[in-house]
Amino acid sequence: MKKLYVFDLDGTLLTGNFKLVDYHLRDLFREQAEDFIHNMGTILEKYEKNNPRYEEETLCSYLKGETGLNFTPGIIKEWNVLVGEAENKEEEHAKELLEHIKRNRGKIKVLTNWFGDSQEKRLKEAGFMEYIDEVIGGEVATKPHKQAYIKAAQGYYPEECVFIGNDVDNDYIGPKACGMDSVLYDKNNIHSKYLVKVKKLDEIERMY
Repeated sequence: MKKLYVFDLDGTLLTGNFKLVDYHLRDLFREQAEDFIHNMGTILEKYEKNNPRYEEETLCSYLKGETGLNFTPGIIKEWNVLVGEAENKEEEHAKELLEHIKRNRGKIKVLTNWFGDSQEKRLKEAGFMEYIDEVIGGEVATKPHKQAYIKAAQGYYPEECVFIGNDVDNDYIGPKACGMDSVLYDKNNIHSKYLVKVKKLDEIERMY
């Protein structure tokens, strides 16, 4: 067993349906919102790689430059509220793995690139927060920046930690570069066989 298990959130513990965010953006920007909605993941990923944390003013300026749309801090706040109201589907065996870790006295943290308050709300509604010791949101630090993994591992030596997530750069390469073990959750088996990975989360119970 490791002493600390750090999890990614979306695509690892939960998969969210964020249609309320899309509706909100369409109400605000009408047909101009469609390109942004279609490319939102790529646009936000670029922000995260070039900014060490989520800040409302910085995010607004960035989004205006990328889309031409007049984002304001108020829009970001409402967006964040709606993220917290997403319809969520639990990833298979996620709760079982969390229960296994806690039974064996392991600590659990979640490192997520979006604002922590809305992500914590989603985890609470899924019944996961009773197992989780800390949620670290993107307002503190964003993956794949080194500071995010340092913050997640705070209180532990890197070799005492394992990171579990579904993104190769953010959840596998990033933590490994900081001295942590990492396991890629690759349920569709699309990534290189040379990575340490699992198709089902409960496989991790036999690894650590």
